[in-house]
Amino acid sequence: MSKKPVAARQTQPSLRHVAARANVSVMTVSNVINGRMARVGKEVAERVRAAIDELGYRPQRSGRSLRLKREFALGLTVMHPDRRFLDDPYITQVAAGMSNHLATIGYGLMVNGLQDREALAAFVGRSTGYDGFAVMVSGGRDERLSTYRTLAQLNVPMLIVQDLPPEDLPAASSVRQDDRGGAAALTEELLRLDVRRLLCVMPRQIWPGTEQRAAGIADATRARIAEGQLVVDYLTSHEEDFETSVEEIAQRLSQGPAPDAIMGGNDQLGLAAIQACTRCGFAVPRDIMVTGFNAFWFRKFSTPVLSSVTSPAYEIGLEAARMLVRTIDGEEPGGQHKLLPVHPAAGGSIRPAAEPKFGIRDGEATAAAGEGHSSGCR
Repeated sequence: MSKKPVAARQTQPSLRHVAARANVSVMTVSNVINGRMARVGKEVAERVRAAIDELGYRPQRSGRSLRLKREFALGLTVMHPDRRFLDDPYITQVAAGMSNHLATIGYGLMVNGLQDREALAAFVGRSTGYDGFAVMVSGGRDERLSTYRTLAQLNVPMLIVQDLPPEDLPAASSVRQDDRGGAAALTEELLRLDVRRLLCVMPRQIWPGTEQRAAGIADATRARIAEGQLVVDYLTSHEEDFETSVEEIAQRLSQGPAPDAIMGGNDQLGLAAIQACTRCGFAVPRDIMVTGFNAFWFRKFSTPVLSSVTSPAYEIGLEAARMLVRTIDGEEPGGQHKLLPVHPAAGGSIRPAAEPKFGIRDGEATAAAGEGHSSGCR
């Protein structure tokens, strides 16, 4: 009986095959695959990518890990008491930016949510499975600094999102957006519209960014408060429950006196403020102007569209991934700090400069001025 012929074993293309096809060195192919484009010219990179496509080459992560002692993965660790932390649009934008960049260089992203100090201790006590990580921590400044020091025990490159590390962690990097400057500019715009009473609604859960926004508001209002030309009130609200936020702001409006403007610490609270104003019989922006912060896509679902400040949260994720990988590759030392700009995002919840409050024109007041606005609050 004749034996069936044994099929030849198909050889998977390797780095050497790609290098030969593109007529470059193996190191050049490795640089292209790992995103180290500063070392490779555009024409050469295109030739390498074409060879990769032609041969169907796919990097073997396990082999790379053993050879280079790498996991080829980064982490994103979020310290937040809510288990549904990925509902937060800021966190998801940062995660998307990191993940999308890492996918282009053969890295993975591992996301970890930690609810309390016990979970933090357990996390630090086990193997991470990644080469470096970004961290986002809520809570007061002292609590955050303690968390950074604990996470530094992982002994891999660490980058802090939206906050600065303590001085005793000089190797920790950071990337932030200019929350303080953005909030100050937005406040100054409201003050130019003759705001005399301002209500600031901040999330009950403290984040570094909202701390900086509160500081920016204080920067812009300090002089007018000292001169007796402005009153600034503050309210904290549970932003994770939208209806509760609406009710809390509406209750504040029912107690009076009504503010000329409400500044939400983020877009969620700005949208809640618009609904609260409507519920209490105030027209936005005619009676009360409202602003948010971050200008995420859902602000456009409000009527009027919420005026806000554009956040580079996605770009922060991209930059966090780039900075960490450069540190891991030895191309950049740790301890780098970047501050990304923010920009105004126009909407309809701020009055135009020429439009007076309560529809007063040529010395005449409409019936809306001063008529029982709080009657609709509940």
